Amino acid sequence: MAARIAARYVARRLSSGGKVLSEEEKAAENVYIKKIEQEKLAKLAHKGPKPGEQTPAKPETPAADVKPGTPPGSSTASVSTDKNRNYAVLAGTVAAVCGLGWYLLSKPKKSEEAID
Repeated sequence: MAARIAARYVARRLSSGGKVLSEEEKAAENVYIKKIEQEKLAKLAHKGPKPGEQTPAKPETPAADVKPGTPPGSSTASVSTDKNRNYAVLAGTVAAVCGLGWYLLSKPKKSEEAID
């Protein structure tokens, strides 16, 4: 709900071109935005669930997000199957380790010199 309010706020600021809208214009814009949101929801409801999905009996249960057949508490529920995302995570990890190593190895070594 907060995201919708924020989206409306941003859309209103960007669409107005910086001008201050009157109360009637704001009301008309709110009605239009609500109408568009209802049309989107109606379109999604008309499509129905995807063929592979089943609607959960209780939508508020967090276990509904876990794939059927995986035991609860299994860590495979959060494994990404997106190949590009996996490469990006791997590249970021390697870059962070290399940066840390470079930082730690670049510190000047203290040498004991005899001061005469």
